[in-house]
Amino acid sequence: MSQASNPIGVIGTGTMGAGIAQTAAAAGWKVKLFDTDSERVNQAIQSVGKRFDRLVEKERITEEQAELSKSSLVAVASLDELHDCDLIVEAIVEAFDIKSALLKQLGSIAPSAVLATNTSSLSVSELGSASDVADRVVGLHFFNPAPIMPLVEVVKGEHTSEQSVQRAALLAEAWGKKVVQASDTPGFIVNRVARPYYLESWRIVEDGYATVNEVDEALQLLGEFRMGPFMLTDLIGQDINVATTQSVWERLDKPSRLAPSHLQTSLVEKNHLGKKTGRGAYAHDDNGNATPAIIQDSCELELSDVLSNAINSFCLEATCTSGTPLAKYIFSRVLVSIINEALWAKSEGVASEQDIDTAMKLGTNYPNGPFEWTERIGMEKVLELLVALNQTVDDGRFEAPPSVSLATP
Repeated sequence: MSQASNPIGVIGTGTMGAGIAQTAAAAGWKVKLFDTDSERVNQAIQSVGKRFDRLVEKERITEEQAELSKSSLVAVASLDELHDCDLIVEAIVEAFDIKSALLKQLGSIAPSAVLATNTSSLSVSELGSASDVADRVVGLHFFNPAPIMPLVEVVKGEHTSEQSVQRAALLAEAWGKKVVQASDTPGFIVNRVARPYYLESWRIVEDGYATVNEVDEALQLLGEFRMGPFMLTDLIGQDINVATTQSVWERLDKPSRLAPSHLQTSLVEKNHLGKKTGRGAYAHDDNGNATPAIIQDSCELELSDVLSNAINSFCLEATCTSGTPLAKYIFSRVLVSIINEALWAKSEGVASEQDIDTAMKLGTNYPNGPFEWTERIGMEKVLELLVALNQTVDDGRFEAPPSVSLATP
């Protein structure tokens, strides 16, 4: 366990802040914790301490390691006490004015610290500019629960220095995280490339071709996704999923590919938010049973020969499992949309193919990265399917990025 010479600061002691503090303390760092509510800081330190005790019970760490980690967590009463920190991570409310004001304050309190924001929906560049220390502001996007999820997206703002990016990345790696680097674009990698998994699934149900459980089953069976999109959004909360979609769609200038689903939005309006309200895409009872709760007019799936052939040749390479024509349609339509979003993200310089693949496997538990799948299927078959699907819609949302279309015969 390597002990760092300088402490790190964590501001905000909700689930995410406490999780980041636990991660750093477990790796041997002294962590100074601050929250506007001092009682919450003490509660966070106690609850993280109990987590370390549980790890001892499970024989994951020794008692000595637990005591060392617990003693590394220190509550501070004022921001001024963070002056000697190497890195300060803010994990406070997702509000631009509050975050930027805090970063500005930290800029003068800790003149040599890298200032990291755990934002998932705000622009790192804009936060940096508003804070007057843009060269030191970097995005450090952890996933929930932070101590367990291996991925961290390190996000370079427009004016972030390379030194700040490298410092943040090295620290996250030293805490045992797998780091991917993303440019400052809406949704970064994971929250953007994962959108079509949900959106095309909702649209298939809106089209009347399949029920929510048929879509979930097809994607689990043929795609080996751990959880279907409807069960997953019920677990996350339909409201949270819709808010992320809305934010990414608006900030990317409203591409038709990422337009929110009317059906999903209407659930949120009715307060059918998923498991937490007892009803979302499914109705959930107290015994963990789920029954499809969305009744749509159904219509027969009719495929042109061109689309049918494109689906079959795509599925032949993309999956080892055979399924009904409907299951193959669902799987290929959703997967090719994820691949297409990854192609758009790469073409816009969001991240490298390798980092996109790593992010999707570790951030969302996908069995393969979109580029790994593309290599397996063949770009020609991917483009054939996109062209065939595009002929069935009037919003052009299956269009591949121009660079890909031109580069491929």
